[in-house]
Amino acid sequence: MRCEVWWARPEGSTAGLIGWLDDVERERHATYRRDADKLRFLTGRTLIRMVAGEWLGIAPERVVLDASCYDCGKPHGKPRVVAEGAPEVSISHSGDRVVLAATDGPPVGIDVEELRDTEVDGLADTVFSAAELHAFRALPAGERKGAFFTYWARKEAVVKTTGRGMSVPMSQLTLSPPGGPPRLVESTTSEVDAARVHLLDLDAGPDYRASIAVLSDTAPGTDWLTEHDANLAIAEQLSRQES
Repeated sequence: MRCEVWWARPEGSTAGLIGWLDDVERERHATYRRDADKLRFLTGRTLIRMVAGEWLGIAPERVVLDASCYDCGKPHGKPRVVAEGAPEVSISHSGDRVVLAATDGPPVGIDVEELRDTEVDGLADTVFSAAELHAFRALPAGERKGAFFTYWARKEAVVKTTGRGMSVPMSQLTLSPPGGPPRLVESTTSEVDAARVHLLDLDAGPDYRASIAVLSDTAPGTDWLTEHDANLAIAEQLSRQES
C-alpha cells in the first residue's frame, strides 16, 4: 500500500494558486467571508491538485476534481480525483493546519483537530458510544479535552473513509481509549466494517490531534505511510511554472 500524508499551513492567495482552481472552485472560494476560510479552502484544493498531478504526471490545473455531495449533488462533498489510476484522497483542516492523505486505491480518511475551548462533556454525550463514555468519564477533568479531540479525530477519519462523512453516526463506533494505539473495537453501523479499518495517530503538534484511517482487507506494513512538507512542494511547483 502506498499512502502519502502532506502537511501544510494555509497558503497566501496568489494568482498562481487561484489559476489551479476550476470555475466552480473559484466561485466557492469567493463566497467565503473570512480570509482564514478562503486560505484554508484554497490550500486544500491546490494541495489535492498538486499531489494528484504528480501521481498522474499532469499539471495541477489539469486535474479534474468532483466534489458532488452524495446526498444533494452540490459541490461541497468529499473531493474525488476523476482519472484512471488516480489516488484516493482525503483532506482536513483546523487552526493553521491543512493535511491531505492520498493512497493508491484503499479508501482513506484523515482528520486534524485543534484543541479548542469547548464544552467537551456535552459533546461527548452525542458522539461517544456507551463504552467510550464510561472510559471518558473516568478520566480526570484536566485530561478530558485532549481525550475528546483524540476520539473525535479518530472517529472522523473513520467516517471519512465511507465518503459519507458526518452522516455516519459517530456514536455507533467504539474506539480503543486514548493513551494506547488507536483501534476500532466495534461498529454497529453497516457503513463501517470494523475488521477492515486500520487507524494510525499522526503528530500535528502539541495543540492538535490527528488521525488517518484506511479500509483494507489486510493490515498495512510497518512503512506504509510517508509524510511530506506541502508548502515547500507548492513553492517549488509554482517556481517551475514561472520559469
